[in-house]
Order: sequence, then C-alpha cells, then structure tokens
Amino acid sequence: MPYFDIVEEIDDKRVFLRKITLNDSEFFYNTLKDKETVKYLSLGPIYIHKHAKQIIKKQLKAWDEWSQFNYIIELKENKERVKVGSISLWNISWKHRRSGIGIWIAREYWNKKIGTEALNLLKIIGFEHLKLHRLEAYVALNNKRSINLFKKCDFIEEGVLKEYLFLDGIFHDAVILSCIKRKSK
Repeated sequence: MPYFDIVEEIDDKRVFLRKITLNDSEFFYNTLKDKETVKYLSLGPIYIHKHAKQIIKKQLKAWDEWSQFNYIIELKENKERVKVGSISLWNISWKHRRSGIGIWIAREYWNKKIGTEALNLLKIIGFEHLKLHRLEAYVALNNKRSINLFKKCDFIEEGVLKEYLFLDGIFHDAVILSCIKRKSK
C-alpha cells in the first residue's frame, strides 16, 4: 500500500480538477487543433479524433502505473461544469519525490485566473496527497504567459536550458521553474 493518496478529484468551488477519461477525447480533439493553444506544447496540434483517444489511453496507462496523473480542468459557470483545459503531474520520481508539471487552457478561457487556481490545486495534490517535495516546469523562454503563471504560484526560476524544447520544427530554450514544499510552521 502506498504512503500517499491518489486524488481523482479536487476543487476550490470555482475550478475543478478531475481524472481524465476517454470521454474527454472530443474536448482534446476540438481544443488541441487550435494552433495558438498548442504553440508551446509538446502535444498537438491534433487533427484527428483517433489521435486524441490514443493520447488519453496513454495517459490513463501512466496513471495506473503511478508515473503520471492527468486532470481535466473544469470551470463552474451558471451551475454547470465546463471543460477548459488540462493539467498534469508527469515524469514522477518517487525516489526523489519530484515531478514535472504541465498545463494548458483553451484560448477562450485565457486571462480568467483559471490557470492560477488549477495550479494551486495541483500543488495541493502533489505536496499534501502525493507527498512530493519538488514540482518543476520546463517552459519555452518565449512563453511569457506560462512563466508568469508559474511565478504567480510561487515557482522560482532556476535557469535556462539551451535548445531544450523542439516545437514546430524549431529548437527553443526553456526556463526551468520549481516549487519546493515548505515545512509547516
């Protein structure tokens, strides 16, 4: 039995994170074909629905192996929950108690503080439930929106990795940002 709790759903009353399912493939397909949304993602653009299903199947397999936890971000609007993005803990090292972190939000929901709330919820999952000590993000140097999001959520810039990301046929430098679990006072 693990010494941690695997969380399938968490919310702050406005933003909800829930475990991804195959039923989310249509949302992935429709959202991740937008070139602006996927501009700095290793994922996408997605041009066929079958590809979205394959991605989610791979993510669910990783969930079962405890190596990655992918969540759909939902926003409460008019008493309904609307899918707006995805956030994940990936490349988890249980030995070193650290994980990579990634997030994307559909373009029509940018600049609504959803990313900040989702990232803070994922920090609760990572630090309090999974007992991780370090979360890290690798963000393209030109992706100022994401860099600012992570910094707003107490991630600290550690340095630049030269030509670390290969996106749309071009190598990009990446900023590594981290958040370390702080001891309770």
